[in-house]
Amino acid sequence: MNDVTVRLATEADRKKLEQLISDCYEEIYPNWYGEEVVYSALTHMLRIDPQLLQSGRYFAAEIEGELAGCGGWSPASGDAPVGQIRHFATHPKFMRRGVGSAILDRCVAAAEADGITVLQCFSSLAGEPFYAGHGFEKVQDVSVMLGGDEPFPAVLMERKLG
Repeated sequence: MNDVTVRLATEADRKKLEQLISDCYEEIYPNWYGEEVVYSALTHMLRIDPQLLQSGRYFAAEIEGELAGCGGWSPASGDAPVGQIRHFATHPKFMRRGVGSAILDRCVAAAEADGITVLQCFSSLAGEPFYAGHGFEKVQDVSVMLGGDEPFPAVLMERKLG
């Protein structure tokens, strides 16, 4: 297994990261969702929030210098010490090689350092086993509106930190 290197993502990475996210979702989602849901997801979920990318909380993972995955976190709105896992994806070529785990470990460490005591995520149906394997527990099934007419079935999950 190759070593995964995790670094801060930058605006210069945007185009490659968004292509990686597209490649990931196009590979995985058709096995879990209908065609219209996949189309809506690909139309509305590919652009990385500029504030997230500039926050110092969004990461790129590489294996032997090749972009392998991305993901990050942000504080939830309000005063509670809660963080949200955001926009995770692994390139299909690098799946099951520890890429997502390495990024998630970096997010957890950073969130804990910032005083976050609970991390939440709105996981896709495909991602639920990954998050469950990393200490997240299912809170409830949800439907997320992505900007189109088609609701995206997801799972609200959370992990206590510290």
